[in-house]
Amino acid sequence: MEALDESINWIIDVVEKMSFGEITIAVEIKHAYHDHNLRLTFSGEMNDGGQCDGCMRTISTPFYSCEQCKFFLHKECAELPRNKRHPFHKHLLTLTNSNAVLFVCSACQSLHHGFNYKCNDGNCMSFFECDIRCILLSDTLEHPSHEHSLFLVHNFSANCNACRRKSDPWNMAYRCTKRCDFTLDLECATLPLTAWYKHDRHPLTLTCFDDFDPSQHYCDLCEYERDPNDWFYYCAECDNSLHSRCALGDLPFLKIGSNLDKRLFHKHPHPFTIMKNIWDCPPCKFCGEVCNGQALQCKESECNFSVHWNCSYHLR
Repeated sequence: MEALDESINWIIDVVEKMSFGEITIAVEIKHAYHDHNLRLTFSGEMNDGGQCDGCMRTISTPFYSCEQCKFFLHKECAELPRNKRHPFHKHLLTLTNSNAVLFVCSACQSLHHGFNYKCNDGNCMSFFECDIRCILLSDTLEHPSHEHSLFLVHNFSANCNACRRKSDPWNMAYRCTKRCDFTLDLECATLPLTAWYKHDRHPLTLTCFDDFDPSQHYCDLCEYERDPNDWFYYCAECDNSLHSRCALGDLPFLKIGSNLDKRLFHKHPHPFTIMKNIWDCPPCKFCGEVCNGQALQCKESECNFSVHWNCSYHLR
C-alpha cells in the first residue's frame, strides 16, 4: 500500500497516521466532501454491492469509510489532488462533488453522480467535466479482449468492437495502432471486469468471447436472448449469464439509494430514489414491465409509483 505524499495539494486533512517501517499511512482522514472523519480499511471482502462515493464503482479494499453514513471512498479516490490536467483539455480542472446533481462525463458520455474534475475557466466554451474513472485512465490500456496494447485517441470516429456503436469524432476511445482496426469506446473500455448478481454468491466475470451452445444465449436476469457478439457477465460455477446492462444496470454510475432532485421530474409531485432489483415493487408506470434492474421509486410509500429510467422521460 502506498504512503500519502503530503507535498501534493490534497483535498483531505490527515487525522491519524500509522507507520509500517519506513512507510506512513493515513488511517483516519477528514475529507472536504464529507462531514465526518473516514477510517481506512486495509483488507476484507465487500460483496454487498456498496459503491465508492467518488467513482461510483463497487467498493474494494483499501478504502476509507464512514460507517455512520455508509459513505465509502477508495483510497485512490480519497487521495485525489484538488487540481488536475487532462491531455485533451487545455485548462486546469478542479475536483468537485456532484452527488446532489447529475452530470454527463465529457470523455465517456455516461451519466454520473460522484466526484468529477470540472473546468471553471469562464472563457471555456466546451463545458468540460470528467468523471474519476476517466480522469485516471492511462494513455495505454492492456485489455483481455485484445492481444495488443490499446492507445487513447481523440477526434477519431470508429465502430467499437465491443458494442458495435459508432463513436462521435469528438469522443475519446482506445485503439490498436497495429493493423487490427480494433477500437473500444470509453464506456466499454472501462467496464468493470467483475460484477455482482443478487442470486449468485460468486462474482460474475466480464466475458468478451461467447463460444457457448446457441441454446445458452439468453440472460438469466431478464430472460431475453443474448447476442453472441456482445460482451456479457458470466459465473462459471453457477452457469449464470447476464447482459452487461442487466448486470450493471441502466445507471451504473449513479448511487443506489440516493435521492434525485424532484425538479428533474417536474411532472411528478414527489422526489425519486434510485433503487436496484426491487423485486416486490410495482411494475413501471409507463411500460408495464417489472423493474428488474435499476429503477426510480417514489419516496412516498403510499404513492406506489415506480418507473424505469428509460421511461422517466415522460415525467420531464
